Amino acid sequence: MARNSTNRVLLVWITSIIYLLNSILAEPIQYCKYGYKGKEENGDVDFCMAVAMHENRSSNAYDMYLSMTVTRASDLGWTAIGTGSVMAGSLMTIVYGEPLTGEPPVVSIRTAAAHHQPKPITQEQAGGADVRVLQAEWRAINEDGTLTTLSSSSYAYVAEVSLVCYSCNLWPAKGSGSSKISATATSLPWIWAWNEDQEISALSDDAHLNGHRHRRGNGGWGEFYVDMARSLSTVENPPPVPAIQPGVRTLGTSDTPTDRSKKFTLFSRGTIHGFLMGIAFLVIFPLGVLAMRSQSSKSFKYHWIIQLIASLCTGVGAIIGIVMSRESFNSPHQVAGLLVSGILGLQGFLGWRHHVIFLRVRHRTWISHAHIWTGRLIMIVGWANFLSGMIFVATGQFWIILVSAVIVGEIVGLTFWVWTCNRRKSRKSTLETAEPDVPWRGERDGEYFAIGEDEETEMNEMGEHDKHESSPYDPMLPRHSSH
Repeated sequence: MARNSTNRVLLVWITSIIYLLNSILAEPIQYCKYGYKGKEENGDVDFCMAVAMHENRSSNAYDMYLSMTVTRASDLGWTAIGTGSVMAGSLMTIVYGEPLTGEPPVVSIRTAAAHHQPKPITQEQAGGADVRVLQAEWRAINEDGTLTTLSSSSYAYVAEVSLVCYSCNLWPAKGSGSSKISATATSLPWIWAWNEDQEISALSDDAHLNGHRHRRGNGGWGEFYVDMARSLSTVENPPPVPAIQPGVRTLGTSDTPTDRSKKFTLFSRGTIHGFLMGIAFLVIFPLGVLAMRSQSSKSFKYHWIIQLIASLCTGVGAIIGIVMSRESFNSPHQVAGLLVSGILGLQGFLGWRHHVIFLRVRHRTWISHAHIWTGRLIMIVGWANFLSGMIFVATGQFWIILVSAVIVGEIVGLTFWVWTCNRRKSRKSTLETAEPDVPWRGERDGEYFAIGEDEETEMNEMGEHDKHESSPYDPMLPRHSSH
């Protein structure tokens, strides 16, 4: 019985480790400009890009996986992004086309010499890099963002594009001010540009493109900066094409050059939010689990007090997070954090009902199991979401690895704690079989529930003042005479 219990617990934690490692390895990079306002409005450029770098061991080079979406009202114009801070030597991805022809959007890979019209790249210009388009298709969306059928009455058309640039670090980036595509750069410059009114007659990858508005700040072009090192994967298998996260404007990117050495503000809302969530999920919640297994006669009291403190920290942290997210609330980190914070109230109710029913019937019910498994889920999602929050604000890799090590250490420690308690319970069961006249031995030692499956009772929480004279506990428990 104890072995089966331990196996179940180990399975839960092993699954948790896999989930956490996936969260750590999938560090996203994303930059978006949300300017579309509908067909009747004069909006601005609207695109998103996401990047993932991969160290290719077979070629001893770095591959770049790129996703891009472009939202527009018609077939007019084009939208482009490119590496580097200038057009000269930039590796550009330019998207244009007619959504209603049944043909996919055109994805033209180009570069330019100085400030001239970009031309499709040749094999000689690529310098060893090899760019291949993986996906290009049109989608139609309603005003609320849901997909719909492509038609002339659609609210907006979205070009979804993905490509891979093999050995992309070999791109020569020739030109004054151009930048090599470095997989370890923490603030690599990129540029974007668009034209909103050109009628492109020949939808080919070498079509003539009119220029964008030239002056800085007038909406025709701009620049942004990408932490390429954050997205770098060194595992053997290549990563999937990065998915665009809806509603997220910057993730590992910025509108200005970033400086990782810049000191954080001690009492900023983001710092307080992170501190409260970290102290709750890395310290207080695990202490509450240990308290429940402390073998103390007051284990339940310690458990609910500690978990209440952790829940209050989480609640305050969630409120701060909501205040910080007023402009956008669509990222998985925000949604998961809100769900965990909301479920904590249900978890407290389940724990109280478990305690009340357990003291009456002296065995677990479905509420007991619901409380236990909800607690496990909260811990798993809370840990993963804390890591995703660190990634969300571009925390350094050292700190992410350190926190990951702490979480893994807690998983191992809690699993060992459960295993130890299971062995202790097994020995007690053997002793109770040998000494049948000793009633409720486990309850005198404070056995209760936490994350294991082996406890049966927790009767020592009840003093004589808690039981009515006709209580069903009376025939089972010895009375102690007063001295």
